[in-house]
Amino acid sequence: MAELIFRVSAQDIRRAVKERVEGPIIALTKNPDVMRLIGERAIEIVTPYVPMRSGALRGSAYVRQTSRATRLIWGRPGVGKTIYYAKYQHDADDFMWKRHTPGTTSYWTTMLEPGTSGFEELIDYAEPLMKKEVQRGS
Repeated sequence: MAELIFRVSAQDIRRAVKERVEGPIIALTKNPDVMRLIGERAIEIVTPYVPMRSGALRGSAYVRQTSRATRLIWGRPGVGKTIYYAKYQHDADDFMWKRHTPGTTSYWTTMLEPGTSGFEELIDYAEPLMKKEVQRGS
């Protein structure tokens, strides 16, 4: 199977939000509901960079949430038509693919690495969620 799996790092999110939110940040990033929302927002952030011809690859993205990790997955095995080329599209150098949509690229998950504008956008989204959880007493 050539699905692409990207792990959303709770540790990176904790570090970035630590100075913005007073409260038990470690507990909040272990809250699966909060991490699922953060994962869904992360998919929205990188979607413009995901190569698109028919839209199947972009539409295959989803969040797989477990008690230990939040993963973003492209390829959606077992649901409708499986996208077998997700990992290949991500990992291959751009010169190997004819990109049909301007602004799309390989390695689109790098847009979520600490220090990037995508990561900052994700933290801006996560901050109020975490503040709300602190106020509720999580």
